[in-house]
Amino acid sequence: MSQTSSLRRGHNVACRWYSQSGLTAEADSYVRHLTERGYAAPTVECYFRGVAHFAHWGLARGITLYNASGAQINQFLYEHLPHCRCGKWRCRTVGDSRAALRHMCDMLAVQRPAPDQNVSDAIAAELKAFVAHLHSVRGLSVSTCRQRYQHVLEFLVDGFAARPIDISALGPQDVRDFALQRTRNFAPGSVNVVSMSLRSYFAFKAISGVSTEALVAALPHAANWRHSGLPDALSQEEISRLLDAFDRGHPTGMRDYAITLCLLDLGLRRGEIARLQLDDIDWRAGVIAIHGKGRRIDLMPLPARTGEAIAAYLQNGRPQTTQREVFVRHRPPINSPVDPDIIREAVRRAAARCGLRQRIRGTHVFRRTLACQMVANAASFKDIADILRHRSLDTTTIYAKVDLASLRRVPLAWPGRVK
Repeated sequence: MSQTSSLRRGHNVACRWYSQSGLTAEADSYVRHLTERGYAAPTVECYFRGVAHFAHWGLARGITLYNASGAQINQFLYEHLPHCRCGKWRCRTVGDSRAALRHMCDMLAVQRPAPDQNVSDAIAAELKAFVAHLHSVRGLSVSTCRQRYQHVLEFLVDGFAARPIDISALGPQDVRDFALQRTRNFAPGSVNVVSMSLRSYFAFKAISGVSTEALVAALPHAANWRHSGLPDALSQEEISRLLDAFDRGHPTGMRDYAITLCLLDLGLRRGEIARLQLDDIDWRAGVIAIHGKGRRIDLMPLPARTGEAIAAYLQNGRPQTTQREVFVRHRPPINSPVDPDIIREAVRRAAARCGLRQRIRGTHVFRRTLACQMVANAASFKDIADILRHRSLDTTTIYAKVDLASLRRVPLAWPGRVK
């Protein structure tokens, strides 16, 4: 712990505040926590002092990181820091202090709403119960829970602010006004996503006996003709350009190349790739277990090209880590798995390098590309649905529109056409 000793010699005030707040043992662990995740010494020093500053501020108020609410963290970040007179040693910015507190909470395994959300304790407790319901009862993925959390958070803040939550006090007009304001200029699909989040929350409240039928009926539903256009897919030339954009001699390039093949050859979703574990791959049998939506697990054949890319990354690119996820971070915080956002950005950066920025803005285009390739190879819709793991064949039928050879045999002759 030479780094800890150096920090303490240089910042006696910070260490005294750690001690006064009963965080002496946590201070040592915190420095080790950051160092093990690859943060440079100046960053560790900055975060170390940021948590000490919060500990000092909270001491007179009876607030610790074990019992602090999101509103209290906001008070420290946005009310105290801009006018602080505690000394020049504190974190440089609100962003540094927010990151410092987030890392300490992660180390202590303290769960709370995101510190940058200005929410009351009542809303924080309501959101915590709602997300637990989505995860434990509904079995929704982390990304879906996060999305619905955000929409419901905005709805509760708009409707109640710091007041107690009483859904029965809301009327259909309140719900309609919020939804229309929140989704102004949204595409039809995005409007329906917000409505789905609120509908899910109202169903959650109905379980506890709250009447929400009128509120559900007030939610807007935008017309969204699912089969109105052709599915956009990448050409073989575009695929080749994208795959050539990865530096496969560099560890990060090896990881991102393998991730892209998982998207392209297996049609995986971002969250499914992020959740992929070492134990999910049976190298002898050549199969891979996919943890999909609704806690569903599917066994799929592992294409040779994709398997070779994953094996090359595991052998030559993956850093030393205690994580069991296949794909991990290469930048601080290291010893952590990648998340869906990292996967999306890896693909976007590669697309920008090869001039495909406008063609590849997300990862869903790879699922459409795989489906269109299967149609071109005369695969049945049942096979396509199985590979993409669609719950209903109706979701797969849009790809009938790209089977031009079969469609030419369907239309009747045009009236008056010369035979």
